Amino acid sequence: MKSGIAIIGAAIIGLAVFFIVPMAAGGSANVCQALEKHDVSNIAANVTGTNSGPVHDMINSVGQSMATGNIAAQSEANAHPHTPTAVSCAASYWKSL
Repeated sequence: MKSGIAIIGAAIIGLAVFFIVPMAAGGSANVCQALEKHDVSNIAANVTGTNSGPVHDMINSVGQSMATGNIAAQSEANAHPHTPTAVSCAASYWKSL
């Protein structure tokens, strides 16, 4: 009985980490917004070739302010139509790290 409770507890903690860490890292309201903000940061770094500097900061700032999560949610829904969008967004976030 104790091992069953421990397994259930570990599963709950694992699920919480799977969804909460991306939101906390991105300061986001949901995991799709966290994915979108993460993608914006990666795009800004790819465009400028660096993770800092005025051009990078401007691109990243504008992109971050426009990242609502709607684009990521739609993209994930299209890519994985039989998976809940939040699960797809969280999985893609972790995959992109």
